[in-house]
Amino acid sequence: MLIPYSTDAPIYHYPIATVTFIVINVFCFFAFCVGLSFQDSIDHFEDRNGNKLEQFEVFEQAEDLQAKGEDAREFLQQLRPVFDGGSDWRSELLLHYGRGLRPWQWLTSIFMHTDIIHLIGNMIFLWSFGLLLEGKLGWLWFSIVYLGMGVCESFVEQMLFFFQDGASLGASGAIFSLLALVVVFAPLNSFETFLFIGIRVFLIEVPILVFGAIYVFMNGLFFFLDGYSNTEASHLLGFLVGVPVGFHMLTKGYVDCEGFDIISHYTNKTGKDSKVGKKQLKEREKKREAKEMASLPKIDQGQVKAKMADQVDQAILEGNCDLAVALQAKIAMSNPGAGWTQTQLIAVIQHYMKEKQLAKAEPLIEKHIELFDEHRFALQTKLIKLWLHDQRPRHALRYMQGMNPAFLEETEKAELNKLAVYARKLIQTGVLETQ
Repeated sequence: MLIPYSTDAPIYHYPIATVTFIVINVFCFFAFCVGLSFQDSIDHFEDRNGNKLEQFEVFEQAEDLQAKGEDAREFLQQLRPVFDGGSDWRSELLLHYGRGLRPWQWLTSIFMHTDIIHLIGNMIFLWSFGLLLEGKLGWLWFSIVYLGMGVCESFVEQMLFFFQDGASLGASGAIFSLLALVVVFAPLNSFETFLFIGIRVFLIEVPILVFGAIYVFMNGLFFFLDGYSNTEASHLLGFLVGVPVGFHMLTKGYVDCEGFDIISHYTNKTGKDSKVGKKQLKEREKKREAKEMASLPKIDQGQVKAKMADQVDQAILEGNCDLAVALQAKIAMSNPGAGWTQTQLIAVIQHYMKEKQLAKAEPLIEKHIELFDEHRFALQTKLIKLWLHDQRPRHALRYMQGMNPAFLEETEKAELNKLAVYARKLIQTGVLETQ
């Protein structure tokens, strides 16, 4: 027996829905299946004429016929058992045959299991198939496809066995639908499996196409050997439901299998031109470039920063403050912790103020106020005067209102008050701010 537990197929989404379905199945088993009798109890029998016979009456008539030396088989064969559906309401969650269409059972039966071994076996396969498929589809599409195929398989099964008695349950029909999708989407990938031979266990990789063929063949064989068993029939039916769904999703572009799906494989196409294939190519290029960069000689970042700082000082000395600002911005990009020295900032601010380049001086004054406490008020008032000069009195007033008077001396408060009065006069004259 082959039991899958993982896959080498590329996975792009976490198995959120797969794990959720496993949790729901475990919950339903302990909540609804423990202690539930999965055998229908016979209420009574009816003969060909519709006459009702209780069980004890059937036994008595059969014994009487045998006592007379007659064959009781013909009498028993013409009787039809009538089931009462059991006294436990939980039996209505199973997929019953011969009682008409019961739509809720198409869904509920998927989450019911006969015993813990049945549950664990199905959940192992659900994990392996769901890991691969949800990894390609995402949780939403995987949930829709899984539940949709499970409901469809249950409906067809209830229709096929419409005139039989009995019931079925379990996720295996829906899981075989997932197997069909796995074969269609990723036939060349492999499942990592446990191979049980007697009491020995081996770990082997099995191509998904081979894995699917083995399980379809085994269920087809047991279907005939067991006298057309309903269990194997539901498995094969689930696989047949999944095949057209898989091909439809593939051909309509609902899933990108990177060109490694069963259609591309048998038409000799590759996955390099697919959407995901191109994305993988870009990622490989990035990794290659990163590897090449890592192989280059290591550069002493401290020396580089010191050299660039020297270049900033040299540019200031030469009066090329635009170059100094550009070099400082480059330093800050490579090392956010590095910044202007106070001497550099003051020199550049003075240069721009002397050259009447006020727009360039303004952000540097703000930077000095942000970084250093020294000359803070003087630079703040210089900034306010620049705004008033640029006809921006409202902006200046908002800035002054944000200054904490507790940190100001009386002379500084008086100077601010004069600037505020001037700003209000500008506003009263109808100045329109453009910034």
